[in-house]
Amino acid sequence: MKFDAAPTIADALESTLDAFRSGDFEKAEASAESGLAVNFEHTGIQAALKCAVFWKDRLARAASLPVPEQRGDLLLKEWQGFVTRFQSHLDEPFETGIDAIRGSVFDRAASWYLQQVPMEDDSRQADLRLKAARAWKTCGSYDQALMVLDTLLQTRPDDAGALAEMADCYEATGETQKARLFFREAFYINAQAVDLDALECPVLAEIAADLSAQGLAGSELKEWLPVHAVIRGFFSVKRDLKALELGQLKQGINALKAELHEAGAGPLVLPRLLNRYFWLIDHYFSAKEDRSKVEDVLLNIKLLDQHIYELYTH
Repeated sequence: MKFDAAPTIADALESTLDAFRSGDFEKAEASAESGLAVNFEHTGIQAALKCAVFWKDRLARAASLPVPEQRGDLLLKEWQGFVTRFQSHLDEPFETGIDAIRGSVFDRAASWYLQQVPMEDDSRQADLRLKAARAWKTCGSYDQALMVLDTLLQTRPDDAGALAEMADCYEATGETQKARLFFREAFYINAQAVDLDALECPVLAEIAADLSAQGLAGSELKEWLPVHAVIRGFFSVKRDLKALELGQLKQGINALKAELHEAGAGPLVLPRLLNRYFWLIDHYFSAKEDRSKVEDVLLNIKLLDQHIYELYTH
């Protein structure tokens, strides 16, 4: 006669983790409870059960909301509370379980954001796709994030926030050249539209931390970041400028120069101008222009900021 083997703690944990990965927290609760029947004092099973109950309740609450975007927003809000408060009360770190939950929670939030897309106008559709892409990026679903960002950029190619997120995904997947190109493009188009808090790139985080230590914050930090990213060699990937783009770059430089000499020029003008001078120098080198043009730009940089000039040229 053949008897079924008695369930083990390992079986219960694996079943619970599988349920976490699929987002079935009711099943996860049942699996964890079966583990407690084997060993009531096992801290891993206790942590799994607490997490399962927490997320079963939150998911049900989110699903009851009438608007898909509200559901996604609630899940991400609950995630912040989960990792900042609830997780610290677990008797075991339970990192494997936390990672499994992260994947299903952010995947569900991203799906709800995309459900909202057909209900909105073009501008809101882009915002929702960006939220979905960030959710998928957070749980490591980079291919899905990139597909959504590609769709967004087909209609809004100059969306700096989306370009920065695409760069962040490329950086995370080891496509460094693409990452640096898209990061540089994003900060050139509109540094203020880049959400630094949403980026995971360690090099940009390090540069931002250094600038913060120097007293920079907010809008100023965002404008100075690409300047220092060029100086440190992180924004080392360039692309050729089309004739129209070159004309726009020069017009932008002239406008910023005029603005800089006006009374009451804000603190953002100088770093924006320096960043555009760097782009112009790269173009001159790429186009093999006469060295005198490069020297003229370098002189302008030196007159604007001696310290930046020395960092850039040494």
